[in-house]
Amino acid sequence: MQFVDTGLATVLKVKKYQEKKAHEELVHLLHSKDREQAALSELNDTRENAMTEAVRISKSRALELQTSRAFLRTLSTEIRQKERRVDEIQGQANDKRSELVERTQAKQMVENLDQRRHAEIVKEADRKEQRLIDVLAQRVTKEL
Repeated sequence: MQFVDTGLATVLKVKKYQEKKAHEELVHLLHSKDREQAALSELNDTRENAMTEAVRISKSRALELQTSRAFLRTLSTEIRQKERRVDEIQGQANDKRSELVERTQAKQMVENLDQRRHAEIVKEADRKEQRLIDVLAQRVTKEL
């Protein structure tokens, strides 16, 4: 079967590029989210260890207790910031996922249109060829 230009090659190329770009951005966001969640998990572990240590040495001096409380407050603040960042990245990832679905659907629509046009062009070429064969066959019959 020969290649038939349906006029949609450029549009299809752009749609594929847009889909690929959206996919890459989504993957990047998901990797960022994983890194942030790992950092968040590490901060939570550090806070748990610090709290366990603070309870264990509850008979410490006031200065040590103040230092421990300040450290725990700082960790709690960092954890809240990380949680907000993870939520923000998750929201961006959800938006990017929706965009990727839209771009994939748009690309699929153009591909389907291209396939239909291609089929129509091939069908029309077959009809023309059949008409030509019929005309030639009629000429041969008339000459005999």
